[in-house]
Amino acid sequence: MKTPATDCQPSLRDRARHSLRHFLADFTQLEREYPHTYPKSILRAEGAYVYDEAGHRLLDAGTHLGACQIGHGSAEVAERIARQVKRLEFIALDGGISHPYAVALAQRLAGMVLCDDPIFSFTNSGSESNELAFKIARQYHRRRGQPQRVKILSRVGSYHGSTYAAAAATGVAAFKEGFGPLPEGFIQGAQPSPGRCGQCGPSDACSMACFDAFSRTVENEGPATVAAIIAEPVAIPQAVKVPHPEYFTRLRKFCDHHGILLIIDEVVCGFGRTGKMFGAEHFGVRGDIVTYAKGLTSGYVPMGAVAVSRRVEEVFKDSPLLHLNTYAGHPVACEAAMAVLDITERDGLVAHAARMQAVLRRELERMQAGVPRVRHLCVIGLLSSTLADISDQADPDATVRKVRKLAYDHGLLVRISRDGALLGAHFYPPLVVSEADIVSGVKALGQALEAI
Repeated sequence: MKTPATDCQPSLRDRARHSLRHFLADFTQLEREYPHTYPKSILRAEGAYVYDEAGHRLLDAGTHLGACQIGHGSAEVAERIARQVKRLEFIALDGGISHPYAVALAQRLAGMVLCDDPIFSFTNSGSESNELAFKIARQYHRRRGQPQRVKILSRVGSYHGSTYAAAAATGVAAFKEGFGPLPEGFIQGAQPSPGRCGQCGPSDACSMACFDAFSRTVENEGPATVAAIIAEPVAIPQAVKVPHPEYFTRLRKFCDHHGILLIIDEVVCGFGRTGKMFGAEHFGVRGDIVTYAKGLTSGYVPMGAVAVSRRVEEVFKDSPLLHLNTYAGHPVACEAAMAVLDITERDGLVAHAARMQAVLRRELERMQAGVPRVRHLCVIGLLSSTLADISDQADPDATVRKVRKLAYDHGLLVRISRDGALLGAHFYPPLVVSEADIVSGVKALGQALEAI
């Protein structure tokens, strides 16, 4: 009997592997270890959960990459986006043309962000936001007669994006190895990560030696050659890293003393993730330039933003910054952001994230008590990481893939990565999660870790 033509058609899984680049996925290894399993296809989502092609329900505690604050599938956001498409789907902010939707968003954000009397540029992502921040910082000093100020200082263990300058600023070698030559003038100094900074031991009280080491890096480079320092309030590569409460106070004073601009990268921390609207609120610091993305639209439409203080913006008053971005201030993205801000404020999601911090910590500590290989936990708001010792594993990368799959099988999407002999699990669900969601999600993570 002749086989129907439809039987010979490649599966969705085969077509996905052939046609799409899936970041951080080694399909050769995955096919060898878990034949005919990857990639998994997610078909729909609602609230804190997503559903795959088999109807399997999973708590999305990381695959959204920190961009899902208000939860998936909001009918309210969808309706407002649809209305905006019918009104004005796109117009560029170019050559004196504007539109009220970007103006409204900029004015709303101006009353919220930790940046003095800001002017906003809109982008499409966090990487683009940081790229623009670097351009602004260098131009600022050039226009003030200090063209030698071109260096950008960041911290080891930081992540600022995947475009070229953003990758150069990123303090994790794996994100930039093999892509050189990268832009010059990007230098990394010590990270503020208690127990991981290389200055204090894991059981020592933080001495702020990390800040002293970072300031020495700046001094060695020559402060008069530094345009800006970029820092996330809470960095997350390898592990969630909450700095000492006084770290940013000292960093702000250091920048002011040396005439260096402070760029605060709020791409992950912003819009409620840490239990405050912005991560910098935990430390009482304001940036000369502040970058945003992810939670700004909760992932419904790609969008980023750069806030620039009026003091910095003054140098561009008589001669505008030459920078183009086709989709800057996209009307549909602006409406998505306004809708997300409305929901975040109306539903008290920032306060809810702060309350859930204690629940998440309790459940992670309970898990740690039952899984001896877990070495370190860190929690702030609904942003957390777990580090587990996998030094006994013959193939640590296979272990990462195994834990990721086991968590999936138990109903959890969580970010799993490796830092040497440590396996890191980042658990950061949408801000709409309930206590029961956290309990079941952490239980699934524990079951995955127990299996190794």
